[in-house]
Amino acid sequence: MTQRRNTCTAVLFLLGIFGAVIFLFVGALTYTCGFMEAARPSRSDHQVFAPSHKALRTASAIKKSGLLSLPRVSMDKIDAFIAQAEPSLNAALDRDYNFIELYGASQKLLGRQIVEDVEPMYTVVRLADGSLTFANPDAQQVDMTVRAKEMVEFAQRVEEEYQAPVLYIQAPSKLTMSSLPEGICDYSDDEADQFLALLDEGGVDTLDLRPAFRQAAEEGAALDELFFRTDHHWTAAGAFLGFQTLADKLREDYGYTIYKEITDPDHYNKYTFKDIFLGSQGKRVGSAYAGLDDLEIWSPDFQSDFTYTVPMNGIERTGPFAMSLLFPEMLASDESLYLANPYTIYSGGDFLLSRAVNEVSPYPWGRRVLVLRDSYGCAFTPFLSIISGEVIAIDPRLFNGDQEDMMEYVEWLEPDLVFILNTTGSLRVDELFPYLPTARADALEAKQLEREKAIPSTR
Repeated sequence: MTQRRNTCTAVLFLLGIFGAVIFLFVGALTYTCGFMEAARPSRSDHQVFAPSHKALRTASAIKKSGLLSLPRVSMDKIDAFIAQAEPSLNAALDRDYNFIELYGASQKLLGRQIVEDVEPMYTVVRLADGSLTFANPDAQQVDMTVRAKEMVEFAQRVEEEYQAPVLYIQAPSKLTMSSLPEGICDYSDDEADQFLALLDEGGVDTLDLRPAFRQAAEEGAALDELFFRTDHHWTAAGAFLGFQTLADKLREDYGYTIYKEITDPDHYNKYTFKDIFLGSQGKRVGSAYAGLDDLEIWSPDFQSDFTYTVPMNGIERTGPFAMSLLFPEMLASDESLYLANPYTIYSGGDFLLSRAVNEVSPYPWGRRVLVLRDSYGCAFTPFLSIISGEVIAIDPRLFNGDQEDMMEYVEWLEPDLVFILNTTGSLRVDELFPYLPTARADALEAKQLEREKAIPSTR
């Protein structure tokens, strides 16, 4: 027995040494092979898209608003369509990622709850239920005063110049429902609290989704039901909870009459693909440490018909929700777990601009909604499309214009409503607010400093 214990201790000791050596390599590796580099989209040249104003059905051709039963549709075609995309993700890891796998395995054997990264902001922490999250041990709380002031000014300008109400939607993170281990701090919720309070003071309408998620946790919802265990995004169920919360707000404050079936999860077909997703946090520590996520996709069981276009990428899809707003072919990739991103089965990815036209909108006014969103919008905007005449989504991270350029977009798109959707961790990310004056000015100043450093001194 003693000999076996000594053998186990020796093995763990060697693994620990091996893990330390691997850590030296991971630093360089994560710059070239990590998820953030592999998944970071290239910035597109600024283009202005003026959508054609397809005529919506007239009020006389549309059923009168009311809580009427929506027609069910046969799911045979949709089932067959999704079945064609049965996951064929390559479970064999690329050689380039074996170091990450071995390092993660050694950390798991050593029982490490915190896995440090060469970039502190990507330090991975295992929460109580086994889910992973990012936590930066070097982070300090950021004052949101300037950013909030800019957002107030932007919202006031949109409302005054184009009479389009602006609603800021605060999406949650995993830490809305769980806590970090003792000794590790995260300030994203505190920053969101300050930001929302300042927007409220400035007269901007806001919707905080976090209370709905905390209530769900109190009622027994598990964290991994609403968020992926290995990724920072919400699941389809999490995005749908956010959509339900927004629907309540639209009913109460914006005059929406929304069919009850649309916000009832029992009126959605659910498809589950097992062990196919290694998320952003899992890619930092490897599947041996993180495990793999299942992927569940939701599709309405009632009649739907959309035209979904991404003009700058040459994408046009038509048909029911599952065939137009879902991209199940994302599951049929031959890429490894480290390169694939099945989360983008919703909307197809983080595009600069996408447009979903609801061809069977049950609402006479057919409202056009412009959504400025982070990556949480991929899973969120398809549900929003069901209750809108048209949804135009912009990912500001790919938008390389200033506020004047954004106002040109607003003028040409002529939205009835403008939604801004960000998760708590996004508030400090300047790339998500390039249409605000200071964020743009700071970016230009940083580029100017880089240019000056690159020019050799003549002295």
